[in-house]
Amino acid sequence: MIFRANVVVPAILATFAVVFAWSGKLLTGFQAIFMVSLTPAHELFNISLVVALMMALLTGLRAPGADVRMVRPFACIMVNGHVAFFILVLITYLISLFFWPTPAVPLVVAILIPAAVYAGLPPRPPS
Repeated sequence: MIFRANVVVPAILATFAVVFAWSGKLLTGFQAIFMVSLTPAHELFNISLVVALMMALLTGLRAPGADVRMVRPFACIMVNGHVAFFILVLITYLISLFFWPTPAVPLVVAILIPAAVYAGLPPRPPS
């Protein structure tokens, strides 16, 4: 019953069993349990750092009002919700060609979504 209530316990036991069967060493099995959480944390930290830096840069753009000036040309093109959606898709695609897509998406969303919502794009999908 404990295996049905929580997926973490079977995952830890399976990790230990696989590493112990592969290496034949009890200590290596216990080491793998701790290393299995550090490896993805190490990889995901870089992504979190880049996203945090992009959001800090965006906050720096807001102070002098540069974000409003950047949105103004696109806000004139966004005449309704459908056009606003395709403008967001196009700009996200173009930014993703030159920058890494993970920080490009929050940058586009944080700057252009208010203009797109003002143009008629629904803020959430219809239910």
